[in-house]
Amino acid sequence: MIVEFGWFLDRAPWAYASPGLNRVRVGRKNLIGLLQTRLGLTRAETPSAERVSQYLATLEHLDSPDAWFHDSLHADAWSTAYDLLAARDDAVANGWRGDLPDESAREDTHARASTERGPAHDGGPSPLLRTLAAAERAGRGPERSGGTGGGLAPSLADDVVELLDELESSPLPLGIDELVLQHPEETFPAVWRRIIGALRDRGVRVSEAPQPTGEPELTVLSAETEWEAAEHAARWLAAGGDGGGDSGANASTAVVCSDPTPVLDQYLTMHGLPRLGVGERSVWRAQDALIPLFFELVWEPANVHLLAEFLTLPDSPVRRRAARHLLRALTREPGTRGPEWERAIADIGADESLGPDLAAQLDRTFSTHLLLDVEHRRPTGGQLVEAASWFAAALNARAAVVPRLQTTSAQLKRILALVAPLRHVSRKDLRRIVASVVTADAEPILPAEAALWLRLNHLVELGEDVEDALWWGFQSASTPRVRRWDAHDAATLARVGVELPSPQDLTALAVRETLAAAGRCKRLVIVQIAQRNGERVDSNPLLEALVERYGRAPAVGDGSPSVGGGSSSVAERIAKATRGPSDLTDADGVWRLAGRTAQLRRADAARPSAPDPVQEVGANTALAPETLSYSQLDVLLGCSMRWALERKGGLRVPDAADIPEGSRMIGSFAHRVIEELHAMLRPQHRAVPTDTEIRAVIDTLVPQLASELLLPGQKARRLTVEAAVRQAASTFFGMLEQGGIVLQEVEQEFSKDLPLVTSDGVVAVPVRGAADAVGIDSDGRTVVIDLKWYNSAKYLREKVRKGTALQLALYQWALHEGDAPPDDPTAYYLLKQHAFASAHGHFGPAIPREETPAQLWGRAVRSAEFTIEQVLGGRVTATKPVEDAFAEQAKASTAPGEQPKTIEDVETAVGRLYVQPGCRFCHFGALCGLKGDYS
Repeated sequence: MIVEFGWFLDRAPWAYASPGLNRVRVGRKNLIGLLQTRLGLTRAETPSAERVSQYLATLEHLDSPDAWFHDSLHADAWSTAYDLLAARDDAVANGWRGDLPDESAREDTHARASTERGPAHDGGPSPLLRTLAAAERAGRGPERSGGTGGGLAPSLADDVVELLDELESSPLPLGIDELVLQHPEETFPAVWRRIIGALRDRGVRVSEAPQPTGEPELTVLSAETEWEAAEHAARWLAAGGDGGGDSGANASTAVVCSDPTPVLDQYLTMHGLPRLGVGERSVWRAQDALIPLFFELVWEPANVHLLAEFLTLPDSPVRRRAARHLLRALTREPGTRGPEWERAIADIGADESLGPDLAAQLDRTFSTHLLLDVEHRRPTGGQLVEAASWFAAALNARAAVVPRLQTTSAQLKRILALVAPLRHVSRKDLRRIVASVVTADAEPILPAEAALWLRLNHLVELGEDVEDALWWGFQSASTPRVRRWDAHDAATLARVGVELPSPQDLTALAVRETLAAAGRCKRLVIVQIAQRNGERVDSNPLLEALVERYGRAPAVGDGSPSVGGGSSSVAERIAKATRGPSDLTDADGVWRLAGRTAQLRRADAARPSAPDPVQEVGANTALAPETLSYSQLDVLLGCSMRWALERKGGLRVPDAADIPEGSRMIGSFAHRVIEELHAMLRPQHRAVPTDTEIRAVIDTLVPQLASELLLPGQKARRLTVEAAVRQAASTFFGMLEQGGIVLQEVEQEFSKDLPLVTSDGVVAVPVRGAADAVGIDSDGRTVVIDLKWYNSAKYLREKVRKGTALQLALYQWALHEGDAPPDDPTAYYLLKQHAFASAHGHFGPAIPREETPAQLWGRAVRSAEFTIEQVLGGRVTATKPVEDAFAEQAKASTAPGEQPKTIEDVETAVGRLYVQPGCRFCHFGALCGLKGDYS
């Protein structure tokens, strides 16, 4: 057998143009695997997370208050073990056997003295090396007290040392005739030179592959975005033909993919070419997000937004019907401890297809048995395993019928096995363990397809001559990184025969091999982009090395700019080799790039037009509203298209996206505080609560209605909100008492028919809802107050001043007999500002108004009649685009006399109420052309 061996060839194909029997191309990992197979040294591979867990146990065994790593271990145990294990493996991979220079070595079984804090550069080994050596001795020693073995499962790093020993002592034949080195033997790290020497001693002929002598024509395709680059890269490949006969240039083409290719694959499909199928690494794929999301949900306090995300994942183990009950509860009360949550759990238990057992498990998992991440109260590994018991069982059951979840189920079992023996587990520890087991997956959206070209991950993997090469994702191309050792540690290890390769040497080797691989193509096209996802993309310094070696100097007088004063500087050569999309097509429509051409045809111009804001859907009596609330009436008068889409089309945002947050959440929370305080005061015939009572109600309601304020990092915000709500409640009840108003009901429900006259007759629509606060003043008049949490009071004060507070007028109309509302006291209470906005003197200084409630209500009824007649006739209107178009026409109009300039002017002139469309809160902006790209 002939083995081609290079430092970067582990992912390289064995052969492409000239395949042959008994000839393989391997890198470090594959050569070790080949030799282990021949020497009978193969073993099961131990996952990295399990080795970190084993090393963590060793460090805990060595730990003491004076240990060098004690503080780090206490702050972040898993990361400390991970970093030290990485240092240990790097040293072992270069031939270290756990020993230190003789003058520093000590045979202390527990090695506590050797890990104590001390000077790092006192002539002896550093605390890092002493710790690693102590851990090696502990790992080789007898079982520790308590029955825990100290062994560390071997890895690829340990295989190097074992392989050196076996090559020198094993009598088994290797079956290797020749080892062909891709680069000179002296460029390999020292330990690999020893392995190569051991193979030579066993009769393997060692030779070096001839270095390429070609000089490729270098072209840099520089595009602004990935999409622009993909268009031209795909066109270049399409211009290479399909490989039929002698004209298929792609049959001798290498495509290097150092970046994901979903965008490029789309353009390749448009040209009828096979997909490359390189996926982007992501931990947010549905099946990969299950475990990280779940383990964020087992901690107190509950994160309702992550819970909603978990419930709506495609592969969520929570059954759909149960998830809908829980999501509805979260949209009403964003917490897992309130009446709505309990009602949802009861509904799940009462559902015959779900049952009480599932209800109890969900309640226990996500509400009543959450774990605390508090010092001295952290859960044990066993408690965490118990908290995940339902999830493990449910996931295992789903994996039996959904094959893609089998890997996820196995990962969960591995995590629980790692967690179970731990004495204490913090949220940080658990995150580290989960991240070690659930790694980013690079599964493509669509798989790769068979193609004539050779696909590589990095140009350094190219081992045979090709005509052309396209390097996609050049700026992301990199070679494996190596650990940077302190110079003192490197010198210490050198004294025991361990020569560590420097990052500079390995980087130089990577550059050398990339330049050599470039010499195997006649034409090399490097694809560069300026930005990705709106962020600038850094250049790859490898470009300078390629251009310096292969770039052609600009010819004298060719117009190329001179940079740096030299006629052939690297910058000038890069500029000479660079082609932009605008440089590729001539006046005749012929596109040229790196020896390939294509004839382009100019596409017919097509200007996208905005959707019609007025839609004719045909007359239909079914479009009449069944009921109206104030919010529905406000939407209907403001934008009949939005109302039709919501109420008749049934379009709405998913429950997971409708969970209250921000001002909406705080407003609901403040409403409920007022409601609970009134329920407590009314039986006692009291008007004003004490500060202690307000605080108690707030403390009770925060987990139910504002649980996000309890999350880590939210303390300052929570204290601010609680103080604001506390002051708002105190001021509200106090000012009502001062104004002589007795609060009778909070959230008082009402229902009253609203007769609307249309051309087809009278339509009676029930108006239903609940008034926030209803009371009575000293004159026996009904007082209505609406509670609002707004960042600014200006908008509501302006509504009161103009007399357009339709909500207050509607409440007075609904709570009284007759067709028009009485002029009884009404007010907005501004929770955030702790103030009332009213045209009546009961609440402080009255705001003069321009219109009475009866006048306002008359105009609102006429607007409702007009709009409903339009809707029944099949005409629905997106108000904002119509307003904008009307304003533009009015601005350009030259008609004589006073003309209306806005839709509001038109509506007011005919005696109807203008209601501003609530576009800020509408989710259908893309349908009427206000948002997005309507092309």
